[in-house]
Amino acid sequence: MIEYKKRFVEVDEILKNLPEEEFNKIPSNLIKLIRENKDSNYRWDYDKSKKITAQNLHRDTIAILAYINTEFILENEQKMLMRKFHYFNELKNKK
Repeated sequence: MIEYKKRFVEVDEILKNLPEEEFNKIPSNLIKLIRENKDSNYRWDYDKSKKITAQNLHRDTIAILAYINTEFILENEQKMLMRKFHYFNELKNKK
């Protein structure tokens, strides 16, 4: 569980840097859960000069962000495409 607490620090920092319109799509109880369960001793800074792909994110952080993006931020058509992508990716990994 300690590692997830660190991942919540990374997720929270990234969410803080979202445009307000996107941030407001995320349920406040989810934001609260992330903030209440993050590691208070772990520090990670989002580098605004780098793209998200260059932030050296942990795989679990990426998974949490992908979930938040798919479930709350994307529009319906985009959500369906992402779910199909994840489905086909899972099939590929099983083979």
